[in-house]
Amino acid sequence: MTRKVLTYQAPAQLYRSDSLFYKEYADCLHIVATNSLKNGLGESMKMGRWITAPIINFSELFTELAGVNWSSSKAQLKQFLTLSDIQSELWRENPRGNRLVIQSIERNQLQVLKTLRMVTELGLAPTDISGRSGQLTESETVFWEIWNRMLPLLKDNSKELRFFLEGSKHVSNTITMALYNWGAEHFTNKEKGEARTMLLNKRRISNLLEDNWRHSIQKSLAKRKLILHGFYFITPIQEKLLKRLEDEFEVVFLNSYDSRFPNTFDTVKTFLGIGENETFSVVDDYVAIHPLAARLIESLEGDSQIEVDQKVEVYNDLVHFVESEKERYVSTTGDENEIDEPYHILTPRAGEIEKHLIANEFIEPSKKKLTDYPIGRFLYRLHQIKKRDTDLETGGERFTDLVTAEALLDSFSSGCLILDGEDLRRYVKSLEKIIPYCKKATTFDTWIETIGDLIKEKESMEKKTQETNKYALSSRVHLFHSMPMRQLSYFSVATKDLEKLIEGIRLLKGMIDALFGEWDTKKRSISSHFKTLEEMVLKNVEDFFVEDEKVIITNLVEEIADLKDEELEFSLKDISKGLLFFLDGSLHEAGETESVSDKVFAFDQADGAPFRINRKFHLAFADHKALPISQDYTLWPISRDSLTQLQENNPELHLFEERKKQSNSITRYLLYVLFHSSDDVRFSYAKHVGNESRLELALYLKLLNCETIQIGRVTKEIEEVTEDINEEIDVKDAGWTLSMEREAKVCGKRASFSFILNEHTSFKSDFHHRFLYQNLIGTIPKLVNHNVIEPEELRDVVDSWFPQWNNMKRDFLYESRYRKRPAKKKLIHINGQNYSQAISYLHLLPTSYAQKDGSEVAKEEVVLYKANPGKHCRYCPFLSICNDGIYAKDFEDELKASSENGNKNGKVTKNTTQKKSPKRQEKSSPSKSFEKDPNFSLETYLTSKKLEIVDKRGSKGCLWVVGGKELEPIFNELKNKNIYFRFAPHGGRATRKKKAWFLVDKKQN
Repeated sequence: MTRKVLTYQAPAQLYRSDSLFYKEYADCLHIVATNSLKNGLGESMKMGRWITAPIINFSELFTELAGVNWSSSKAQLKQFLTLSDIQSELWRENPRGNRLVIQSIERNQLQVLKTLRMVTELGLAPTDISGRSGQLTESETVFWEIWNRMLPLLKDNSKELRFFLEGSKHVSNTITMALYNWGAEHFTNKEKGEARTMLLNKRRISNLLEDNWRHSIQKSLAKRKLILHGFYFITPIQEKLLKRLEDEFEVVFLNSYDSRFPNTFDTVKTFLGIGENETFSVVDDYVAIHPLAARLIESLEGDSQIEVDQKVEVYNDLVHFVESEKERYVSTTGDENEIDEPYHILTPRAGEIEKHLIANEFIEPSKKKLTDYPIGRFLYRLHQIKKRDTDLETGGERFTDLVTAEALLDSFSSGCLILDGEDLRRYVKSLEKIIPYCKKATTFDTWIETIGDLIKEKESMEKKTQETNKYALSSRVHLFHSMPMRQLSYFSVATKDLEKLIEGIRLLKGMIDALFGEWDTKKRSISSHFKTLEEMVLKNVEDFFVEDEKVIITNLVEEIADLKDEELEFSLKDISKGLLFFLDGSLHEAGETESVSDKVFAFDQADGAPFRINRKFHLAFADHKALPISQDYTLWPISRDSLTQLQENNPELHLFEERKKQSNSITRYLLYVLFHSSDDVRFSYAKHVGNESRLELALYLKLLNCETIQIGRVTKEIEEVTEDINEEIDVKDAGWTLSMEREAKVCGKRASFSFILNEHTSFKSDFHHRFLYQNLIGTIPKLVNHNVIEPEELRDVVDSWFPQWNNMKRDFLYESRYRKRPAKKKLIHINGQNYSQAISYLHLLPTSYAQKDGSEVAKEEVVLYKANPGKHCRYCPFLSICNDGIYAKDFEDELKASSENGNKNGKVTKNTTQKKSPKRQEKSSPSKSFEKDPNFSLETYLTSKKLEIVDKRGSKGCLWVVGGKELEPIFNELKNKNIYFRFAPHGGRATRKKKAWFLVDKKQN
């Protein structure tokens, strides 16, 4: 039978009762090119069932025709493991004398498997390139050998597909059975809850009704006509399958097309054969073109006189984009929050920004991978422990355990480590604290040994201290003052908790040994490996999980059950490698990639845009490096020369190259479809994305002559909540000592973290440990009895507390330490035991390096709930979890502004957060003084002038007014009230580098 082409300019033409489609083809099986088009069609059906036949996408149809032996995850995992086995054989045999090539094949194993599957689907065999044996590259030669060895399995798995494509089966019977299998999946699953909702939606977009779906399939095939919708390019396997369908069916392509703009629709014309195949329009009349689409097309085809009022929003980076978009979605009206109808975000950078959007809680993943769950990460880590070291010369292989801190944290936090009925998740915090001490540990044995050394060191110091101070271990206050080493996070962990960590690591080691004993020699079936996995891990932990987690466990067991196979055996290292890809979603069932989410879509999913009910679109991250989207193909390691030879007997292969040539046309086509169908459209791009900087707007959008708008940062105003809190807290009555009280005066919130939520202050970051090392050297003689640490042993003892460092680092810190650390003579008295106030040095409280004078601290009142942010926040161990904390970077631009713009001598005072001295104030003020008006409010005055104000005085910053020299008359008026602003042409961090003025006296109002 022949091919026909049916074209339309807008979806509305398809719905009309007088359209050729509606009259002749609405009841024919509707095969769509992409899932995004299918979803769009399904959405349009809510307004009326203008298609009466089932709707299936090509990927679904191909999956059913190829069968589970080819398309399922189980089949792909078996192929992956077989490929791993063959690569191991080649590594040992080294037939070409170059293991480096085999190593490159191994490192790109997933791509090699994709190539093997693609050439198998196309009916190619190793003999097709054997004629070029002397011309093959080294990589192709190894690939050819792998292909030969994989051939029996690939042939067996693709048997059903071969029977269909090579004419061994009747097309109509095969198609009917494939569609029955596909339809049954929509109705036989007994899903509940959210899964049930998803299944009902799947039925709707597939246009299947429960009571007559089989009859609907039969009726759609009865006319022997198939509608192929949205194939604006065709792949080789699609072409091969279409040729087979043409044996018994009339194939009718349905696509958007406008003959007035041949260059924009060149990809449609080329692939569908418009002009060569019989072509019809669904209706004879033309539709009006959206101004944006008209401007784009005319600009690309020639000059355009059409003017469009369109803006392009410019963001600095991805985080800036997320915060602005989050703010845009919600608008407040009256007392209720109204959600504005959202824009569908399409972006050519969907793949690379997906993780960032999920991490910033902008979107939920469309489909979670197993590694998105704690138990999935645990299984992933289990199979990642073994590390392979190879020798390219001899081919030798050595396998060792690589136990990282991340692997242990994931394992302990997964809920899968149960010891004597106790869930080891409760020890995650203890594990985090000891990680710095165990930095050099890389195996189970070295982790256990290092933690054992920590216990010995800790118990030794405790024993010696108790001999001179019987109260040393009696309470947390004594511990805090008598054991200065406890300021290091790892020494603050209780011995019993350290012992529990050792037991947990041994438990994990036992699992690894049971799962991967005889790792590199013994072969095992996938089924037996999974049985061990279920017995040792999954079945033992179900009772310790809450209901939601139990559902995940159940689903995981079901997925694993589907992968069991008794037939083939593989080495454990190959099984482990295959499971890593399975768990992280790299091995998935045949089909196209899912949408990023229901809010963000890849740009090539614009083909479904015309059929959506909500046609508000936001083309985001549309920079010059993202558009046009590449249509390149990869058949590595097959070279272009080999591909050219293969085309002689397999003409479908030329479609790879044709698609690549049409890259620009495909991008233009998708832009036209998007613009022409939109009710509202927005454009944006970010100047910096990932490692790419200085990005500009894509050329296609520049042709629209849009106005560019730099989007400002979102400043959220939080409603002030008044609550009566008893501020008069006498920490002495709570048993707090002078040093604890001092910490509370520096920052009440920090003291709450230290002494209420935790036993006492401790530090786990390397940044803090450097200061602690130097301060320990200087203060130990004052804090610890000389019988505990003798003066001549001081350096060696303190060095032993930092095994994570090398000698060079310790030597440098020792030589650059403060030689003297004076302490107040007044001692701290607890139960008749005296302690030095030098302990405060180990708390890294504000001193000369923390930019706050001790005399100021003594005057502070203790308010435990209140944060006192400032430059000293960098020395706080809780900065990462404190929402009031200020990072050092926040101060840099303020210093830069004052030095570049205001201080002619180029000098910057060391203490930027201290109050200005009277002498300093005189210098920055004129000799003439004015009486202050008690009723004058600076903020009210500036607001009345409708100026943009950024007030950072609450966090030790400046009051900024955004604007240039045009604001000078306003600030000249303020001089009469003794209020002085200074101009900063480059602004500061608070103003995002915009020109601004800052108040000289931060305290002034």
